[in-house]
Amino acid sequence: MKFHYETVLHAPEESFSIETLRGPVLDCVRHVHPEFELTLVESGFGTRIVGDSIEPFREWDLILVGGMIPHHFLTRREDSDGPEWSKTRVIKFNAGFRENELPALPEFEPLGRMLGEAASAGLHFPEESAKRLAPFIRELSSIPGWKRFLAFAELLCLLSEEPRRQLSHSTGCAAISPDERLNKVLKFIHARLEQRRGVTLEEAAACACLTPSAFSHYFRAATRRRFVEYVTELKLSRAAQLLANTDLPIMEIALESGFANLSNFNRHFLRCRNATPRDYRRLFR
Repeated sequence: MKFHYETVLHAPEESFSIETLRGPVLDCVRHVHPEFELTLVESGFGTRIVGDSIEPFREWDLILVGGMIPHHFLTRREDSDGPEWSKTRVIKFNAGFRENELPALPEFEPLGRMLGEAASAGLHFPEESAKRLAPFIRELSSIPGWKRFLAFAELLCLLSEEPRRQLSHSTGCAAISPDERLNKVLKFIHARLEQRRGVTLEEAAACACLTPSAFSHYFRAATRRRFVEYVTELKLSRAAQLLANTDLPIMEIALESGFANLSNFNRHFLRCRNATPRDYRRLFR
């Protein structure tokens, strides 16, 4: 399997990198890198794709992803309300941290276990955990030298004590060469859905310069999803975002998300989210 391969560069005197991403949207493509990645969303909402997991995300979304697990944060310009609508803090650290002596010590057994879980599937932490640990994440970039590393180790140890759930049922990606065809197809699918135009298998296959049959096999091997499943889950994630973050009527949300009618939307939403759209909205209110 192939994805965009990102090269992560640390400063010579640092063992991990910290960056704050601000903008009208979160500009991100489906990518992989050998490093672990801890991501905290402070504002904005959209769809988060980690391995074979497709879920809506919003502020206080906190995830830890292991090396070579493909991931992607998808936001839409039509949801943005300003030049800094999206704000995300990202920490990337070398996978070798998992194998060094610190996590191997008995006192750090919870840390080693958490890193092992993240390496195989990616982890999501609840909103309460994100709010507790956000000050530690924000302060890291202002701490110099060896104190910075100790503060980071403390952050990871605190994180290992928090509740968490597995995100993906697939493991990391073995191939590391970029696949521009896949990125092109995913951008095409996302753009068509944003325009509320829908997208068919034949159209996506033409974008990839493949026959529909060949494209169907290619897409499933690349994403571990059938094409129709991937498109439906993106639509449902969009609907979940609107249910949680707006007061739009459910019928309008169904049409905005790309469903032809309310009954079709309700059926798909209940099957995939184990709740009706009305109950899902009530959960977030």
